[in-house]
Amino acid sequence: MKEDLKLERFTYPIVSKYLPLHAILEDMKVGILIIGDEILSGETLDTNSRFAAKLLNDHGFNVINRITVGDREKEITDGLEYLLKEADIVISCGGMGPTKDDITKKNLANYFGSELIWDAKVEEELRDRYERMGRVLNELTLQQAMVPAKAEVIINPVGTAPVFWFQKNNKAVITLPGVPIEMRHLMEHIILQKLKEKFVSDFICHETIRTVGIAESLLAKKLSIIEEEIEKSCTSEHYFKLAYLPELAMVKLRISGIGKDQNLIQKKVLGWKSEIIPLIEEYIYGYGNEELAETIGKTLQLKNATLATAESCTGGYLAHLFTSVPGSSVYYKGSVITYAYEFKEDLLGVKNETLNTFGAVSEETCREMIAGALSRLKTDYVITTTGIAGPGGGTPDKPVGMVWIGVGNKNKIITKKYYFNRNRIENIHLFAITALDMLRKMLKEE
Repeated sequence: MKEDLKLERFTYPIVSKYLPLHAILEDMKVGILIIGDEILSGETLDTNSRFAAKLLNDHGFNVINRITVGDREKEITDGLEYLLKEADIVISCGGMGPTKDDITKKNLANYFGSELIWDAKVEEELRDRYERMGRVLNELTLQQAMVPAKAEVIINPVGTAPVFWFQKNNKAVITLPGVPIEMRHLMEHIILQKLKEKFVSDFICHETIRTVGIAESLLAKKLSIIEEEIEKSCTSEHYFKLAYLPELAMVKLRISGIGKDQNLIQKKVLGWKSEIIPLIEEYIYGYGNEELAETIGKTLQLKNATLATAESCTGGYLAHLFTSVPGSSVYYKGSVITYAYEFKEDLLGVKNETLNTFGAVSEETCREMIAGALSRLKTDYVITTTGIAGPGGGTPDKPVGMVWIGVGNKNKIITKKYYFNRNRIENIHLFAITALDMLRKMLKEE
């Protein structure tokens, strides 16, 4: 199914990491400072720097360094000064709580020569939030209303610690809480936009085409002529790029343009998108931010059809992918996880003879799982998986990474055998994505 060509429009300029440094501003170098003894000791996994770096790079900010320091004043100051030697923006995470071991606020206030003052707005927000939750605001938490006088204070809508934005000599230092859910919300919904408004000036647009079932190298071969055309269109005022962004079993193609002439950029980016689509249409499952499970759901809705999954080796991962899509209850009815032989027999009606003769990882079992699921779950379509995710359980004739995947409806059943050679988690992901692609193709053929 072709999608009408629509430009991804933004209310503010956006930059992509796939543009070279000469095409973005010089003052977009970012350093990330992670603060916490628990990170250094290995007790807590640092997910904040990875999330922030990926988000910033995806939007064109050049992350040049990430360092971790302990909850000590000298280490925090030394880390900050080290990053500021090269970076114009430093984002710190951690040490923003109300307890004595959280010293980042006081430390940075001293660093910028700022006293701490009482902020009535922060106090009001804290009192209102605790009142809505039916909780008592204690004096320790209320101390979060003490803020550096020389910082811009940004209210934290998902936590008690406000964000502080220090500005000095055209450089910015932004302090974020270390709690991952708070940090991620603030970065995605508040800080990123403020950074764009301050540091990005040129108009930039992206068009993303999502593919599945084709390798990056083969895509590049099919699109080599268009890629050359895109490269030749670059000038000193306008820059264009076709980027290949591979994932497990999938590749995103992103066409980007940056420059002053908005109409020219839009016209060229959309033009190249329309040229690319016919060349690789059989592998395209969506556009923009659309996920594969979402694409399948839209097709099922158009057909007024329902779907269930009967999973063994994927252990509910297919169900997770479908139920992650808002509104999926309209077409996705549920799953049975038949991991053991007796569950395959009792819940799906797989014959004991089939399991004992051919084994759980076999075409015969896969076909009986589909037939049983269609009969007992009473949906229009079914996906089944039965395989060996590893690291153990493999045999010479059925190695780790081998999987039988089936899709079917009342008129047709399709089963296929695949081999993958990744670790357990990646194998499960590959099993699921391959299963989704099999159903996508079946729906497309119909």
